[in-house]
Amino acid sequence: MNNGTRKGGQPDAMRVLFSAPGLEDLWQLHFSLLSGQEYTVLGLFIANAIDDQPASVPVAAMPPPGRGPNTAPPPVHDGAAYWIKVSAGRDGTFTIRNERNGFTKTYRPPSPDNSRMST
Repeated sequence: MNNGTRKGGQPDAMRVLFSAPGLEDLWQLHFSLLSGQEYTVLGLFIANAIDDQPASVPVAAMPPPGRGPNTAPPPVHDGAAYWIKVSAGRDGTFTIRNERNGFTKTYRPPSPDNSRMST
């Protein structure tokens, strides 16, 4: 998910993603304050935490930031920035690496006898 700490990851969107058939894992560029604990993925799958890390993750989702000229600007990112690297293999595999923590996982295509396609 190409998101920020206060952009992307709203509960409605996360509910759709988490209920998608066949979704094995969700990788996020940033921890989302908008998700709350109900829709927060494991830290292994998040490349960037929050600059001003709270002592605990809020249970409820944070309300989205306001819009318009009279709203406060977003906080300045002043920490290290990490990426998620996706490598595709000729055999149909995908390997994903979280640069922040070194976690890597390889996904293999479904075998023909284990296909999700109906006949």
